[in-house]
Amino acid sequence: MAKIESEFDWEDLSDSEWNQKFDDTIGAFNERRGEIQHPPSGSKILDGEYDRGILNKYVTEDLIRHYAEAIGDPNPFWRDPTYASGTRWGGIIAPPTFESAIAFGSSYGESLRVPGVIRLNGGNEHRYYVPIRHGDSFTIYDKYEGIEEKRVNDKPYRMFIEKVPRYYVNQREEVVAVGTMRSIYMATPPGKRGKGQATKMYQDKERRYFTEEELDVVRREYDNQLAGVNRRGAETRYWEDVVVGEDIPTVVKGPYDVCDAGARTMVSCYAYAFAIKWAAMRNHLQHHPLDPITGDYMFLRDWHYTDHAAQVRGYPFAVIAGAHNEMMLVHAVTDWMGDDGFVTLIDTQERRMSFYGDMTYIKGKVAKKFVEDGNYLVTLDVWAENQDGVVGSKGEFTIKLVAKAAFDKPI
Repeated sequence: MAKIESEFDWEDLSDSEWNQKFDDTIGAFNERRGEIQHPPSGSKILDGEYDRGILNKYVTEDLIRHYAEAIGDPNPFWRDPTYASGTRWGGIIAPPTFESAIAFGSSYGESLRVPGVIRLNGGNEHRYYVPIRHGDSFTIYDKYEGIEEKRVNDKPYRMFIEKVPRYYVNQREEVVAVGTMRSIYMATPPGKRGKGQATKMYQDKERRYFTEEELDVVRREYDNQLAGVNRRGAETRYWEDVVVGEDIPTVVKGPYDVCDAGARTMVSCYAYAFAIKWAAMRNHLQHHPLDPITGDYMFLRDWHYTDHAAQVRGYPFAVIAGAHNEMMLVHAVTDWMGDDGFVTLIDTQERRMSFYGDMTYIKGKVAKKFVEDGNYLVTLDVWAENQDGVVGSKGEFTIKLVAKAAFDKPI
């Protein structure tokens, strides 16, 4: 990718000079449109947190189970080979978004790092063609789509969206899934910057104390999840029986804590420690804040694990990773569709940050049903609210269901 010059090369520029230099930088990035790049091997010690190499080349039943556990989904379909062998799939298959456990993100490294530019998670698109199964192995490549400006009015910043599709190819040379990561960049020239632009909307955020009665409600919901009360499971949900406008059962999670974050990190992120963590930091120290208590550099991702690290960056509490918010949406969808359904498309957006201590209520509604290329499809609108009713993430899920009119064969 295009290399960004030193921060010093951006100092003392007027707004017009800064904008011209930034446009030139975007142009250099876009010269690489269509370029294909393979992520680093899992055996390589990565130089940078955002190198985004291969996490798990081989799929196992254990890895699928760990992934389901990282989203708190006790569905036996993801964990019990005997149960799964009785389904139309003949064995355990991976839940949607599992491909992030194979390789998360993009090998292009989110490398647009310029003073005055803030990167936000713009959500992801996931397309699925065949199931991911125990015993599969993968090669992966990324195809760069470039950066486009999105016009915004009455804002001090300019907004850009970068897209990088990642292709997951199994040992049979089938493209199993394509995940397109979207990065949003808010670019503000020097004369229009204020302190803490990205954090202002969260400055009044308070951590909620939940009463024992409120927590008892959550625990009963967890008991229901463990018992499969709202899980469709082996009872086929036929396309003809779906009603547009109907709600799907709400799935409850939280209050979110570091144990939840750690579970996700271990299956679909980069678990760096000590010397390996230093290797990912040492050539990019300008992007890692200094800890005012210890004097050492703090790993950039630490803001997903401790309030202290988040507060150094101007946020009130540790921030839930956008990828985990997305993964949690899946639980409600797969419970609703049952064992026979197959998710073909997910398109998610992160609307607001969520924080440690927040509850998550995953809700959804049937938006439409249609037939396309002989497939019987349903689209769900799904979203996650916190304890204050604020929507943090949302997604559109397209699901292939069995139809009574033309009983589907396993994919």
